[in-house]
Amino acid sequence: MLKRTLVCLALVIAIAAIAGCGKKQTDEKLAERMTEEMLEQASGQKTDVDMKDGDITIKTETGEVKMVATSQWPSDMFDVVPRFEHGTIERVTSGLEEGMQKFNIWYKDVPDDASEKYLEQLKAAGFESQLMAMGPQGGMLSGQKGNVAIQFMHGKQDRTGVLIACDVKEE
Repeated sequence: MLKRTLVCLALVIAIAAIAGCGKKQTDEKLAERMTEEMLEQASGQKTDVDMKDGDITIKTETGEVKMVATSQWPSDMFDVVPRFEHGTIERVTSGLEEGMQKFNIWYKDVPDDASEKYLEQLKAAGFESQLMAMGPQGGMLSGQKGNVAIQFMHGKQDRTGVLIACDVKEE
């Protein structure tokens, strides 16, 4: 399942790059149809793709994913998650898949001490959290508060990071 999802996302990103090259509505419609066909073949599910102004929404039987061309913190982010402001947002994806709400926020220009600073923010907000340093290359931070889980991966050499926030409903 995870492999199929990754293949599907890679296909969508490739098509999105092609669609982003042309501004014409006909180009967007063609890219939507091509993406829908590829995702349907890869997943075996009926898929609806909507591309508009650089944003992509993918709906399937099991959920919805929205990729937004934005450099802004998501307005619908979980209230308990402290805003990560130790870098510049490059892009955001959010979605609802199999009943789980999830956000991915990619960053650039992330300083070396960003993980430590965000760890303190999470602890101050009541998260149970920990940091795993990976030497000079970077690190990974994880935390949880109630049913909201956070993970932040930081690459120090290329000064990038990705913040993942999702609900973890217990069954």
